[in-house]
Amino acid sequence: MKEIFIGIDLGTTNTLACQVDGGKPIIIKIKGSKMLPSVLHVDKDKNIVIGKRAKKLGVLDPKNTIRSSKTYMADAKKKWTVGGLTFTPTEVATEILKEVKAQVIEKLHLEKDTKINAVITVPAYFTGNQKDETKKAGVAAGLNVIQIITEPMAAAVAAVRELELNEKIFVVDLGGGTFDISVLQADRANNTYRAIDLAGDKKLGGDDFDKMLYDYFIGIIQDDLGIDLSSQKKSGLTESDYNSMTGRIREAAETAKIDLSENTEYTIDLANLFFHKGRNYDFNTELTREDFENICKPLFDKIISRIKKFIAESDRFKVSDIGTIILAGGSCYIPKVKADVEKIFNKRADSQLNLDTLVVVGAAIVADPNLISKPIVEDILAHSLGIEVISPDGKKLILSKILNKGEKYPCESSKIYTTTDDNQTTVPIFIYEAGSDAEDVEDIDAHEYYGDVSLENIAPAPAGVPNIKVTFRYDISGTVVVEAQDEQSGVKNIIEIKKGDKEEHKKKRRKKQRPIDFMLLLDVSGSMYDEPLREATQACEILFNDMINFDIHKMGFITFETYTRRLVPLTQDKNRLKNALRNLSAGGGTNLADALRCANEDLAESSNIKVVIIVTDGQPFDEDFTLDYAERMKDAGIRIVTIGAGSEVKESFIKKVSSSPDDAYKIDNMSKLQETFKTALKSIEEKK
Repeated sequence: MKEIFIGIDLGTTNTLACQVDGGKPIIIKIKGSKMLPSVLHVDKDKNIVIGKRAKKLGVLDPKNTIRSSKTYMADAKKKWTVGGLTFTPTEVATEILKEVKAQVIEKLHLEKDTKINAVITVPAYFTGNQKDETKKAGVAAGLNVIQIITEPMAAAVAAVRELELNEKIFVVDLGGGTFDISVLQADRANNTYRAIDLAGDKKLGGDDFDKMLYDYFIGIIQDDLGIDLSSQKKSGLTESDYNSMTGRIREAAETAKIDLSENTEYTIDLANLFFHKGRNYDFNTELTREDFENICKPLFDKIISRIKKFIAESDRFKVSDIGTIILAGGSCYIPKVKADVEKIFNKRADSQLNLDTLVVVGAAIVADPNLISKPIVEDILAHSLGIEVISPDGKKLILSKILNKGEKYPCESSKIYTTTDDNQTTVPIFIYEAGSDAEDVEDIDAHEYYGDVSLENIAPAPAGVPNIKVTFRYDISGTVVVEAQDEQSGVKNIIEIKKGDKEEHKKKRRKKQRPIDFMLLLDVSGSMYDEPLREATQACEILFNDMINFDIHKMGFITFETYTRRLVPLTQDKNRLKNALRNLSAGGGTNLADALRCANEDLAESSNIKVVIIVTDGQPFDEDFTLDYAERMKDAGIRIVTIGAGSEVKESFIKKVSSSPDDAYKIDNMSKLQETFKTALKSIEEKK
């Protein structure tokens, strides 16, 4: 079987393919152009259209068109339904790469069964999951993905070849949807390219400039006509007119951005944009380069602040170390981007290079097997990788790093962990990648969920006794392999990582929490009449609706005054609890002791954690008897939390009736009850 080797730049806006032929990189034209727009459209017959025609169809029919899908790569929640078909970001990438493969076969006059080996580029700041999904898309498209390399690394390979560099290079890669900044060391003599440091933003690029111009143009039309164009319904336009209008304005924004990179002014002239009040509306406006720079100032500021922050925080290089500045990606044609970067370094960026094709040429050079001296690329981890563990104080979940940002891959590292429960025979291991700008943050919620693995059949032992060795390996393409071993039994597994969504993992994590049976005791005595009862009822409704996870926990509801009413026994039905809040009325005295007795009866058969929450604005009938009863409940393992509102409540009493002084909350009035519920529940979760 014949085989060929190509490089592919799978871009947010455009995709390119390149082959080295006789030592010379040749861009493979796809449907007559060196660039294939990374756009998918589904027509009325459910045919999938890719590229230039899809982009054109999308102008008048944006609802059935997918653009910039790369921005959402590895986002498990992101899906598009267009033309009756549903796509994930990976599936959109697959369709684009299928088109690339078909065009390569056609343009190079290959047999259909020709093996196409590909090096595919990704942003340097992509996570491991995003790299994995990119590779998965390539395989699904029928490509043999031999390597995934970063875009700045590919750009450096191409630039060094063309400019004969042998120094530290600062690469600014601003594409359609991603922004990378990297420092690389080029060793031309040994044909070696080593990444030194990197940073970036996975959601910053040319699309953001288009969006700002789009919003600016829409604002002009709204001011001109006095209508709201934020949605089709609000606009009063027909669906066809609205969709056509948004598509044409989006295209005009992109065209204006590109034109103003070459010229200092541009005229937008869109005749018959839509039908309004009996006439066709024409949109005409002038835009200068200065206007463009003012409109998009927040983006320029963000780009420059990112670069300055990267330089200031890195201990791996100094500005004086940089020999050459390389710009890559179509958005670096914007003059102000180039000027701002040059101002930082007080040095001109090289202007001999084709910014659009630099990345794909580098990928093709890396892919070429016929080079006498094959490029050696040494990429580094863009994000630390580790696992979710409980902090030493037992109060929160944190990231324990195993592989650190900046390590050269392929790489390997191990750490020893232990169990948290007695007699565990299975150890779940939840893998996280450090979030953007969160390398120094411990809290697990600041980081990106990667997936999970499970070590089965370990020897039962008390919590904290087993030694579980967890090893992470990163291969040349940035694919993670995890090995876990129980040091005592010798059980060892190289484990397949199960990918998933962060929110789904958090739900699973919560379901593994120990369940709590709550009893809420609400004072409805005479002093709660009117405003206090209304505020307390509102806070209780939010407690039931938003604060308690009824997938795990149960709650009962008791009101007390002279008489006690058990309104709802322990339940996981929050609607039943919310319904019980209707028609509450205030009157009578404060018989807290009897309310505690009812709560104790309801909790008597529970094997879960037991918590009573008291809300009151006064003192009970018989304080001593109430305290005695509370002590018996606490001795039986029931935790009592008391919230006392107003001047009539003695702080000394609520501290005595509660399980600890930390479980006693004194507030000025019931308006502060909602916030106090949050504080109390957080404390309960931490100490359960």
